[in-house]
Amino acid sequence: MKKGRKYEKELPRQLYSSFLSMVNDGTPPSFSKFARSIGVTVGELEGFRRHKEFDRAWRECIEIRRDYLTDSALTRRYDPSFVKFLLTEEFAAEITGADEDKSISVSIKVIEE
Repeated sequence: MKKGRKYEKELPRQLYSSFLSMVNDGTPPSFSKFARSIGVTVGELEGFRRHKEFDRAWRECIEIRRDYLTDSALTRRYDPSFVKFLLTEEFAAEITGADEDKSISVSIKVIEE
């Protein structure tokens, strides 16, 4: 499939099915993996969210990924601290908006004695 792919009405079902398939295979579900599998970038994939059904599938896939990560942390398949970090960052991005600048500014003041 070509880059610049147009939205197709079966994409929401493909996205949802892909995430379930990854979970069943023991692979961490990923929007990036799905985007590559259909020949688009993650940015192009995110653009499809303007379609109501695709956005609904996208949000469901976020929940599938959260469940997968949580279950993996509880069974110690993945490091619980790292999973907590990932989920916290994801939640913070939802609240502040993904488009917000995530750069960090640090000032250091040198005091001479």
